[in-house]
Amino acid sequence: MKFLALLLTAAALAQAPSQDRQLQTLILTVNNKAGQFVTNMKQEDFIVEEDGARQEVSKFTAAQEPLSLGILIDTSASMRLPVAVQGKEKVAAALLAADGAARVVVKLTQPQDEFLFMTFSDDFKVKQSFNSDKKKVTDLLYKDTTVGGSTHLYHAVGEALKEIRKKAKNNKRALIVLTDVHDTSGDKIEDLQSIVHEQEIPVYTFGMRWDPWGVPGETATPGKATYEEAVLTMIAADSGGHSMIVDIPDLLSDFTIDRMIAFVQLIELELRGQYALSYYSSTPGSAAGKVVRVRTVYPDLEVRYRRLAAEKAASKK
Repeated sequence: MKFLALLLTAAALAQAPSQDRQLQTLILTVNNKAGQFVTNMKQEDFIVEEDGARQEVSKFTAAQEPLSLGILIDTSASMRLPVAVQGKEKVAAALLAADGAARVVVKLTQPQDEFLFMTFSDDFKVKQSFNSDKKKVTDLLYKDTTVGGSTHLYHAVGEALKEIRKKAKNNKRALIVLTDVHDTSGDKIEDLQSIVHEQEIPVYTFGMRWDPWGVPGETATPGKATYEEAVLTMIAADSGGHSMIVDIPDLLSDFTIDRMIAFVQLIELELRGQYALSYYSSTPGSAAGKVVRVRTVYPDLEVRYRRLAAEKAASKK
């Protein structure tokens, strides 16, 4: 009996989290071949590997968890450039479209979600810290009429991601960027890429372009993405988000407005369809240098993920 008790004790100790093991949490999104979101997955449907070693999932959540959403709107001078309506009245279509899209985003969210509203030109401003009061946010959007300055896009996106990472209360997080032009600061896109990878927060970019839309000296080529379009697409892809580009003159058409609404609905649907999966790492070393692979038992499904900050196993009661 004594020998059996020792065996049981040893087995229990082997299964208990080590002081050095960390709880790793992944936020997952699953798509089928048609690009549609798959929302009925279970814990046993996922396979997690870290540095080639299979990991045991300790927690899985598929419930509708609250969302922390950052909204970053370009208020540089070009956002005020007018577009004629039926050859008469002129309106700042880009700014109106950005504010309108942001209001649709807020409208589609749930009462428990929180919002962070930010603007940028040649400086970055937090107009409203994280708040769950939808009216407060939409009122600010209606008053968002002051524009001016150049477009320091890379710096603003980096600061917005840091702000979300530092102050968001919820595990589900995202940033939506609405802008009409390329970065004019001279900053390097490589610096922003490193921040995007470090923060691991999905970025959804909504670009509104003039025709032609290009850096000085560049001529737009039909069917070929300009540098700015490629940058917005890359920021989204690197972070696990999506990008949409429209032509500013088309913002006055019902077809483009419908596309914008569909894009916002896509963001909301994707964020609602995410899963949270946790495991205690069985491989030594920092999480930053580990190669994580997540797949499902269904070969036709694609899994995208981002990591949350690791927690020491010893801190979990």
